[in-house]
Amino acid sequence: MQTARIDLHLHLDGSLNLKWVYDRAIRYGAISDGTSFEDFYHIVYANNTKDRALSIRKFELMCDVLQYREDLVEATKDLVQTLWQEGMYYAEIRFASQQHTSRGLSQLDALKAVIDGAGDAMDRYPGIRIGIINCLMHKGDGAAANMDENFETIRVTKEMLGKGAVGLDLAGFENNGDFLAYAPLFDEACRLGIPYTIHAGEMGIGEHVLDALSMGADRIGHGVNCVQDQSYLDAVLDSHIPLEVCVSSNVKRDLDYAAHPVRFLIDQGANITINTDNRIFARTNTLNEHALLRMIGVTDEQLSQCTFNAAQAAFCDDETREWLLDRLEEDLRKG
Repeated sequence: MQTARIDLHLHLDGSLNLKWVYDRAIRYGAISDGTSFEDFYHIVYANNTKDRALSIRKFELMCDVLQYREDLVEATKDLVQTLWQEGMYYAEIRFASQQHTSRGLSQLDALKAVIDGAGDAMDRYPGIRIGIINCLMHKGDGAAANMDENFETIRVTKEMLGKGAVGLDLAGFENNGDFLAYAPLFDEACRLGIPYTIHAGEMGIGEHVLDALSMGADRIGHGVNCVQDQSYLDAVLDSHIPLEVCVSSNVKRDLDYAAHPVRFLIDQGANITINTDNRIFARTNTLNEHALLRMIGVTDEQLSQCTFNAAQAAFCDDETREWLLDRLEEDLRKG
């Protein structure tokens, strides 16, 4: 049974072709001319470090090569092609338009480039559909450090909503400052009718899941630290909010795959979806995630339910959702 059909939590800058990144990093001076591909590989895969600065630098390196329209278009097309080759039906690719303005693009330019890349790929590879999520960002010591850029992200997302953009996210280092200080952003998103997910409960503070719920999130990115306290877990279960779980992305050397709370959350009846997050850094894809989950005891029926959960939680229009559910039902009938 093929269950790996949907990915709702997939970052463009964490899911690029590594050789493509290397070539452009040399071209744009993001790394020195003398850096070999092997040395570059080791820079990228210092991914088990607990040094936050090094972890952030890896993402900055990816963004460094995505500052021109043609590169954003090409990177998006390549990712969609890869997803299509893997048999995916639907994915929501997220990126932060404000991270791609250092060489002349506006946030709107960057968003249109990614939307155009996805559109070109869907024209070429029928059978896959893509939505673009634009990310608000945690930067500096708290929400005030980045409020203007984040409000601009909301504005351009509203302009392109229904034209390729499907929603918003809040990404970055979630432990900086008062989490609820971002509430005005979501008040505005709600006023404008933009769906949104919020990264919360990934980086150690389970209470952020309650904050995300209080800010009206439609979904929660990760959310797995809700298991830290029964009251957090109860809130997740009672609200039935979809959790965008990304197991390999969260697993480090000090936490093996089987120790991740995904099985517990599924058994508790949480509304779980299975996703990849950053395909480069986690060295995974959706097929691999499902295979690994089977190895630790998650059944095909449970994986199928997670995929149907994702179809229901997607920020797509009703026509796309009906098309997606029909294809998943057909997969079930085929066994």
